[in-house]
Amino acid sequence: MNKGYMTIEASVIVPVIIFGAFFAILGLLIAYERGFVNSSEYERLYTIPLNNIRNECVEEYLSGADFEKSIVTGALDMKSSYSSHKASFEGTLRVIKDISVSCSREIDVREDRLRRWQLYDDTFEE
Repeated sequence: MNKGYMTIEASVIVPVIIFGAFFAILGLLIAYERGFVNSSEYERLYTIPLNNIRNECVEEYLSGADFEKSIVTGALDMKSSYSSHKASFEGTLRVIKDISVSCSREIDVREDRLRRWQLYDDTFEE
């Protein structure tokens, strides 16, 4: 009798499922790319050799980072900067749309903050 309803359902539902799976895979790929670039940036920022920090060669060390090998699809434009004890990476990851990828770290300011805290603590007791 009515055997055509399965064909109509399949012609509507199957493309929706296929497009849904495609967009899910694309979203996972974008999340993977961004997460991997972020982890590479943080690894590079937190493994700066002590000699580079003492010799003020942090900018040269950060500019030597190559994040292109970690990209599976798309392109990456990355810039590194170091000024007043703050090292940072800022960039744009282009897969389908432009995604901002950045991270930063303050370097070698712990002693100054500790001295300031001790000074404030001494004035608080008076």
